[in-house]
Amino acid sequence: MRKLMCFTGFACVSMLFIIAVSSWFFIHDLDVSSPNDVPIQSINLMDPQRNERSFRILLVGDTGGIPILETTWAQRGVKEMMTIVAEEKDIQMVLNMGDNIYFTGPTDEFDPRFESRFESVYDSPSLQVPWLTIAGNHDHFGNVTAEVEYTKRSRKWYFPSLYYKKTEEFNGTKIDFIMIDTISLCGNTKDIQNAGFIEMLRNESHDPRGPVNITAAEEQWSWLESNLEQSDAQYLIVSGHYPIHSISSHGPTECLRQRLDPLLKRFNVNAYFSGHDHSLQHFIFEGNSGHKINYVVSGAASRADASTKHIKEFSKDNLRFNYPEKSWISWSPVSQLGFRKGGFIYAEFRHDAALLDFFDKNGKQLYATVIPIRQIPSDTATKSTISPFIEI
Repeated sequence: MRKLMCFTGFACVSMLFIIAVSSWFFIHDLDVSSPNDVPIQSINLMDPQRNERSFRILLVGDTGGIPILETTWAQRGVKEMMTIVAEEKDIQMVLNMGDNIYFTGPTDEFDPRFESRFESVYDSPSLQVPWLTIAGNHDHFGNVTAEVEYTKRSRKWYFPSLYYKKTEEFNGTKIDFIMIDTISLCGNTKDIQNAGFIEMLRNESHDPRGPVNITAAEEQWSWLESNLEQSDAQYLIVSGHYPIHSISSHGPTECLRQRLDPLLKRFNVNAYFSGHDHSLQHFIFEGNSGHKINYVVSGAASRADASTKHIKEFSKDNLRFNYPEKSWISWSPVSQLGFRKGGFIYAEFRHDAALLDFFDKNGKQLYATVIPIRQIPSDTATKSTISPFIEI
């Protein structure tokens, strides 16, 4: 008990020290904006026919705030820019890529952090749309089932099951959003669950070593393959917390490279969206018969990591963009505690292609790309879209 109290005191003092040091860095190393960083202006162009021509979303990840401070400086800046873009573009949905409550996930569906880390943060009228949510590794440190249950208590939090399908249509064009739980498929980054903050800190960190429940993982793999095979959507989007490809601190997820990526290629998935690494990244890899698959990381909603630890694993042909740019120091408490950089992605699905705009917390457009409409495999186009598994 004496050792635990000592460790607890040490951890608390360490956290306060890090915050104090980070605050000093923040004051002396502010992210000074250039003239090109002027935030975009909301002009509130509400086109009554817009919904017939496109479907518009924001893509965010790792929104879960931080202990003591609740929300980060970067997160508040990102939220303000999300609000402006959401109002101007009249968005219809947000994809939320996991790590929703740092550092240990909720205790139950009544956990006050749902309010302090989500509801009271993303409270702008333009953000009151469905937030399609999945779990991250930090959510699984706590009671991840509570996040599913919280769907019943929130007007915008949408997390009906650990994995699910959501279909949207606009004037004959269909989008299938396949939301998966990569922690159940691949395992967590620490061998701990439903534990407190101190226990989480003491536990060894490692790459995912495999699912805890192999039977449940195989059921999800079967569900995923069935839904991909049966989809006749012009856009087929798979979203999970762990990235398949990443140049940043965590890097690629080998489990997903081995089992998920072949499915994406087999069924001509348009894109795989993820979070986990606190950055914005875009990769393009060849699929089947000339089809190209886009891999997008959006995990910078509350903090940003400039690490390029795994960049040598990728060619310039595959890696198209990454943010933040590499700094003189690969790890900084200023960045990790969310005092400086952050970002998100706006995606607009049209009848012929999807347009993706990458923004930082100042509203500066960092990068843009186009995702062509899907080439539906011939053996898939004739199949029924009715799935024997869960579909929301």
